[in-house]
Amino acid sequence: MTNLIPPRAKKKLVLEYWTRAVSTWLSLWSVALVAGIFILLPAYVLIGSQVEVHKASAAKASEKVQNYSNTSRDLVRASQQAKLVIDETAKPAMSEFISLFESLQGEEISLTALSLGFGSEGKQLVTLAGIADNRQALATFRDQISAEEMVDSVNLPLSNLARDKDITFEIVISLNITDEV
Repeated sequence: MTNLIPPRAKKKLVLEYWTRAVSTWLSLWSVALVAGIFILLPAYVLIGSQVEVHKASAAKASEKVQNYSNTSRDLVRASQQAKLVIDETAKPAMSEFISLFESLQGEEISLTALSLGFGSEGKQLVTLAGIADNRQALATFRDQISAEEMVDSVNLPLSNLARDKDITFEIVISLNITDEV
């Protein structure tokens, strides 16, 4: 039967067939894409809103972590400063040393300088400088200092005892003070 159709009409028929086939497939693909868009659109919107919510939550958590780090650092610094204050208040004041050594000096000893420092082992050292009227007064002063409870050792160089009268001296006293609170 196909032989009865003239070649020109046959070409037109094939062209019309392929036009209909292509337009039908394009229409079907268009409908499928539109249906897919309508099906996936709510999920896309939901996922987008969830991402925004989680971004905001992550930003808040990051801010809290930063605040925690700052607070932690400030707390450590405050703790160190409080420990320093407590340690310093536990140590005897310089005025206590001055009044102690002035009470021990008597009339024959004249103190000219008092300095505080730390020795190689970390012990607190007091250096007293002054003038003694005689050797006996200087030796008595050294013995009185040695008898004190907070004194660990007293170092009076022999060169200080070379003269008989008006002796300039320098005594290094190692204190037995604990830094524990």
